[in-house]
Amino acid sequence: VVAYLGLFVGGGLALFPDATIETLLIRGLGSAAFLMLHVILAIGPLHRLVPASAPLLYNRRHLGVTMFMLALAHATISTIQFHVLGVLNPLVSILSGGGAPVGSGTVPFQIFGFAALILLFLMAATSHDFWLSRLSPETWKRLHMGVYAAYTLLVAHVIFGITQQPGSS
Repeated sequence: VVAYLGLFVGGGLALFPDATIETLLIRGLGSAAFLMLHVILAIGPLHRLVPASAPLLYNRRHLGVTMFMLALAHATISTIQFHVLGVLNPLVSILSGGGAPVGSGTVPFQIFGFAALILLFLMAATSHDFWLSRLSPETWKRLHMGVYAAYTLLVAHVIFGITQQPGSS
């Protein structure tokens, strides 16, 4: 993760010298978390094809917690960068789409990321065996199947976020 972020930020500074460290870090953390989510989701089918990958299957929850921490860092830095110095409370700013005027044609992509972060938090917080025994295997599994809803929300977050970048029209 550290190597990826170093390469992402270093490469970003080399290719885009006008980019800020904060912007590159926000994008690096977000892309690292999103890529890691793809790896996590690929481990199940990989195990069916390659049974020797069982250790990955049984330990992917550690990847999930790491992925959540990356997503949380992305959200924290994004909130500080784009929502703290405004006139609205940062949470209100995120939930209202960053203060974009109604009817401006922008989709409040932050809401999708916020909802996904809540789901990822619930999964990360309950990934320990302690919760598996307390919640019942059925409840625990139902909760962790929320990864597909989180994935859908994150795809919407990324797509609508990219379309609102300068020069994307």
